[in-house]
Amino acid sequence: MRNCLHRSGWTRSGSASSCDGCGTRRFADYAALRPPGLPLWITPKPRDRHAADREAAHHMARLARRTRLSMIIK
Repeated sequence: MRNCLHRSGWTRSGSASSCDGCGTRRFADYAALRPPGLPLWITPKPRDRHAADREAAHHMARLARRTRLSMIIK
């Protein structure tokens, strides 16, 4: 692939522009990818937060146990 500095100009077609030299396409209209307005904050329910905390603690305990066992086996 040759190195194009895109100096030969751009041709606009719909929401895309393409370089006249190499054909590289640029998309400037991303409105379809993001809904209008600001994103909503979602707060998990207390039972879900508690379950996530317990799962994280369980994972850390398993990790510590596995690390301790690997040190004993050496």
